[in-house]
Amino acid sequence: MTNRRGVLLVGMVCLLLMAAATRAQKISTKADDTFNFSEHKKYMWRGNRLMTRQNPDTNQVLDLKIVKAVNRELAAKGFVEVKENPDFYISYDGGGSSQLGAGGVSQADPGPSTTADQAPGFGLGNGPVIAPTTWMKVDGQIVFHIVPPGASKPVWETSYRKNFRDPDKALKEMDKEVNELVKKSFQDFPPKQKK
Repeated sequence: MTNRRGVLLVGMVCLLLMAAATRAQKISTKADDTFNFSEHKKYMWRGNRLMTRQNPDTNQVLDLKIVKAVNRELAAKGFVEVKENPDFYISYDGGGSSQLGAGGVSQADPGPSTTADQAPGFGLGNGPVIAPTTWMKVDGQIVFHIVPPGASKPVWETSYRKNFRDPDKALKEMDKEVNELVKKSFQDFPPKQKK
């Protein structure tokens, strides 16, 4: 009976981890069906906006990495960056918001409940106090826009959101994070043309 419970518990934990990983990132895309990307292969970059709490030098490096990764992704799909007369412009808006939280005193171990408790608690007034839990989470988002010359409304737009539980690790793995966000953002680009 105990073995069945263990297997069930492991299965539930795996399902919860998969659900948490799924919620950690979200992609949504909108496309104008009247714009035919098979006839429009030339693009130019417009001004990008990247708003983070990082050093401006870090933002500049991040911007260059994003542009380079998008150029690589588009080139692999037959699109060409040009200096003039593009079929469409591409730009992005990106940034993040951070949340800092701490567990309160109510989450600390209150110590032994009776004098018969064998293991001493580490709580308020009965021994060293365990520091409350602290956490930091960054919610990052980047939205890519594709707009034809002379238009103000995008013909294609994709939004990628991801929760970073360890922002320092994400910065250390910047290349990996950028490649993932670009690949996932452009996975359905160009959109299928409806007949």
